Amino acid sequence: MPLSEEEQRILHEMEEKLFEHERGFPGRARPKAPRTLASRSMRWSAVVFVIGFAVLLVSFRSSILIGTFGFLLMLAAALLFERNARQVFGRRDAPPRPKARPRVFSDELSMISRRLRSRFGRER
Repeated sequence: MPLSEEEQRILHEMEEKLFEHERGFPGRARPKAPRTLASRSMRWSAVVFVIGFAVLLVSFRSSILIGTFGFLLMLAAALLFERNARQVFGRRDAPPRPKARPRVFSDELSMISRRLRSRFGRER
């Protein structure tokens, strides 16, 4: 069943707005990269984290010094994982977001009450 002229016009407007709103989407969507040094390093840091956790669990009751070493090993692995995750998954081309002004509690309450009134049709 073909679309009417009005439906085709609406569809065309929707497509234009979508392309206008998502103009930078093709640049942001990139194909999956092959295994890189950062992704392999993420894998190894996860393994080191698990090893540090095992050292912490096994040795903390007997030696606080070795347990502390296990904790520091976990901490270093977590920091390395986070740094490499930013390299692999981070978007460097994204502009910084502007800071939103803090909302006052009364503003929040009035906004919620307006939403409820409009939803249930009781505008004053």
